[in-house]
Amino acid sequence: MVRKRKQQIQILVFVLAACFLVLAGCAKNDDLGSTTLVSTSPTPTAEPSSSATDTDKQENGDSSATRKVTTVTGEIEIPANPQRIVVNWYIGDIFTLGFEPAGIYAWAQETMPFYDKFGDIPIIEKWDAESIMSLDPDLIVTYDPLDADKFSKIAPVLVVPETTVSPVARLQFLGEATGREAEAKAAIKQFEDKLAEAQAELSADIFKDKTFSIFQDWGADSYGVFYETGSRGGTLLYEHLHLKKPQKLEELVKDSGNGRGSLSYEVAAQYFGDYVIWFLMEDKVSEFAQTEIWKSIPAVAAGNIIEIPGEYTGLFFYSDVVSMTAQMELILNKLLEKTK
Repeated sequence: MVRKRKQQIQILVFVLAACFLVLAGCAKNDDLGSTTLVSTSPTPTAEPSSSATDTDKQENGDSSATRKVTTVTGEIEIPANPQRIVVNWYIGDIFTLGFEPAGIYAWAQETMPFYDKFGDIPIIEKWDAESIMSLDPDLIVTYDPLDADKFSKIAPVLVVPETTVSPVARLQFLGEATGREAEAKAAIKQFEDKLAEAQAELSADIFKDKTFSIFQDWGADSYGVFYETGSRGGTLLYEHLHLKKPQKLEELVKDSGNGRGSLSYEVAAQYFGDYVIWFLMEDKVSEFAQTEIWKSIPAVAAGNIIEIPGEYTGLFFYSDVVSMTAQMELILNKLLEKTK
């Protein structure tokens, strides 16, 4: 029963991640077709209210002070020092800025770097007006532009689309918008310092011109081998460390328009890179790793399979700055072990 329950949880996590990515993709498509969802500035901006009274209130810590923020849905006015934030996908950013949210629509797991901050914070079962209203928020933080119309009568809705703003720019923006610039800068500096160190390590000859791919085996009777280019550390590997995908995988992503998808056991090996970030499922042995095909894969023969234990699913669930910092440390250490 325990194993069955864990497998159900793993499938639930996969479905949740897929839903977030699909919704984010839909938002991106809407951005292309509707000018009402596109910001007039290159990135969201936050600035103090021009009111002298509000400026004084901000300096004195008055909770009635406000700040004007330009988002993809237009200019909104939010509390300068929000007290009751409700947030969905960007829970890592909100924790990093030092807030204790009034409610979250999120998943908590022990290997998340901010797991200890979840505490007794209410977890919303359904992201809808009724659930959010019950928490009496003074600010709603979301990735979905459609939420602005859905929830703006409840509280100001701060929208930062995941598909058009990088995790670093997003944290910086949220810090400026909520008056937590110092916290944002500290986390970004730590990430960028570690990123520079990792890039220096990965510039060694052993990694030069090598390709990297990310996979997880869900079983021949399920999803087969799933490739990832955004989730499971893909944002970190490809957008920040600038590691290369195998050419065939690059073409698949381009032709299909999907950054993730299912591959059968018969063809999956064709998309493996020189190094493979291989996600294991908790308490389940990979079926693909038991096949003859597996043995013939160059990365397997070279010992270049970087295994990520199933219990680390939470660490790789989000792509915020703090999560990516922890992801980078784990992956880099495992890669460097291959050079010893």
